[in-house]
Amino acid sequence: MERLQIALEKARANRQGSGVRAARPAAASGAPHSKEAAWEALTALDVDEQALARNRVLAVSGGPEAAPYDLLRTRVMQQIREQGWRRVAVVSPNASAGKTTTAANLSFALGRQDDFSTITLDFDLRRPALGHVLGQASAHNMADVIRGQVEFADHARRLGSNLAFGLNNRAVTQSSELLQSRQTIEVLEQIEEAYAPDLMLFDMPPLHGADDSFGFLHQVDAALIIVEAEKTSIAQIDVVERQVAESTNVMGVVLNKCNYARGVYGANYGYGYY
Repeated sequence: MERLQIALEKARANRQGSGVRAARPAAASGAPHSKEAAWEALTALDVDEQALARNRVLAVSGGPEAAPYDLLRTRVMQQIREQGWRRVAVVSPNASAGKTTTAANLSFALGRQDDFSTITLDFDLRRPALGHVLGQASAHNMADVIRGQVEFADHARRLGSNLAFGLNNRAVTQSSELLQSRQTIEVLEQIEEAYAPDLMLFDMPPLHGADDSFGFLHQVDAALIIVEAEKTSIAQIDVVERQVAESTNVMGVVLNKCNYARGVYGANYGYGYY
């Protein structure tokens, strides 16, 4: 417990002192396992775009339907590059806001940026949904990785050379305690060292469902808040923003499930997709 407290205080001091997590150490010259080799060794993700579309995951190949997520991707990349952030949590006040769907679409939009690498982890250990949204079955889950029962290299699935997912196959008990454990801190550090991602994206449980997210937010650089149009009130958004800001930086608020006229993202100005 004392070691965990020291680690949390160190992470908090880094944020308060500079607003930036400590820089990732450079790989040693002549290291036997390069970042590229580590990524290549991951099992490839078998993507079914029709199944993804049925689950409202539309940003795999780009196009007009992906435009809102491409805009979100660009704004996320701008902020993390300006601030030096590397870990971002995706949170929502309550369930059914579309948090997991947004995280999936944002991940695929980031994956189409060839010079940018992303690892997306399903850290909703109570009600995991990312695997379902992606149409992927998994033999293990991230709790197994954290507990050392399976290696991340054997568990993760890769799309292309710059996007990887860590999924879950079931809910686990004592998820809050696990996410706040020293084991989680060490596993994330090991993943960063081995794969050197530009961004680690975490799909977290709803904030008001349990304490899992609040316990973990100290380990990220910023949080992206997903709210539901016509369901989440301004008062709720204000409360969530203040709660998140107590633990980490608020990257922004995404208004999801919002009806808009087709063409608002570019077509009215003569721009199109090819």
